[in-house]
Amino acid sequence: MPRLKLLPWAAAVTIGLGSTAAQATFDIQLDLNSVAPTYRPYFEAAESFWEGVITGYQPGIALSGLSIRAETFAGSLGGTLGFAGWTEAVRRQGYALATVGTMSFDLADVPGLVQSGRFAEVIQHEMAHVLGFGTLWTYNGVYQDGTGRYTGPAALAAYRSEFSQPGAPWVPVELGGGAGTANGHWNEVDGGSGPTGFIDGSGRDMRNELMTGWLNGPTFVSRTTMASFQDIGYTVNLSAVPEPAALALWLLGMPLLAGVAARRRRQA
Repeated sequence: MPRLKLLPWAAAVTIGLGSTAAQATFDIQLDLNSVAPTYRPYFEAAESFWEGVITGYQPGIALSGLSIRAETFAGSLGGTLGFAGWTEAVRRQGYALATVGTMSFDLADVPGLVQSGRFAEVIQHEMAHVLGFGTLWTYNGVYQDGTGRYTGPAALAAYRSEFSQPGAPWVPVELGGGAGTANGHWNEVDGGSGPTGFIDGSGRDMRNELMTGWLNGPTFVSRTTMASFQDIGYTVNLSAVPEPAALALWLLGMPLLAGVAARRRRQA
């Protein structure tokens, strides 16, 4: 099966300032009016997935969630698969937080992804970028472009424990793969062509983590990824997350940016 590469692009964004209030819960509001009914369950499942990970915001932040518009476009098979990223954000309690974002996918590639069972994973990955994974790191002071060193304390603590790296000074970030893939994903072998050697307690190599720069399966979401959202202003539930691969199989049984965004390109 061809691998999918993640390439980011720059988009206009707005970061506003505002007052703070009591802590709020978290809700993703999806606009699926431009998505064919056949594909809507995949987006809704990704919404539920991330709402199961992110439970709210850090104390004093009065946001309730963000709005994401999903759409498709007519492209070419094997070209750019899609774009996703936040388009508006606010600063609360020192955190930069997305409030509006977009996701757009190439209709030429979607049927193949659905057939292979990977479409759910692709949407989950791209939605994470809208939420701020890799796209709001620098605004939140947990990463400096070009260093390959993610230093957010929650994700770093999770990484040290989860991947048996007790002395790690940072979580390695991808610097290869060209503009966009670099600086926005966890590190793996360029091209996703081989194991990284970083193994979690279940024997899973970081190569298959959902938020690396190349999609390899079976995927999993690490506690490191979940904890990284805590570093950028959210509260998270580390114990109630379904596996993306299992979710993709379940979906197959159903009826058929002031920041960096991400796009996936099919690779030979």
